[in-house]
Amino acid sequence: MSQKLRKITKSERGSAAVEFALLLPIIATLTFGMIDFGRMLWFQEILVNATRTGARQGTLFNSGNGQGQIQGFVAQSLTNGGVPAAGLNVTVNGLGTGQGNPLTVTSTIPWNYMVIDGLIPALSTSQLQATVVMMNE
Repeated sequence: MSQKLRKITKSERGSAAVEFALLLPIIATLTFGMIDFGRMLWFQEILVNATRTGARQGTLFNSGNGQGQIQGFVAQSLTNGGVPAAGLNVTVNGLGTGQGNPLTVTSTIPWNYMVIDGLIPALSTSQLQATVVMMNE
């Protein structure tokens, strides 16, 4: 009996499977965390470009674009970029103040991480925001 016990304790069979089982949750968390973070950066870039489009349309000389139209431009640009416009909030300051004056457009959308929000509660809900300032033409 002692020879069998000694043989079992010295055997390394299955050690790779145990090590893999111990490291798999860490590797999966890091991998999906990077995917979530990359997705957030992608959405942020699309939000910045959509806000820039809305600000550009608002600054055009005699464009007559009001806050509703600017919000429509931002929402359409988000949709074209593959980002849902649900919960979009657009604020416009300086609209129609005349040539050379700044127009500020700020867009905010809600953001939820897909994977890491369950692991890190502080990251569960946040917002992505973009602010663009352009001069009225």
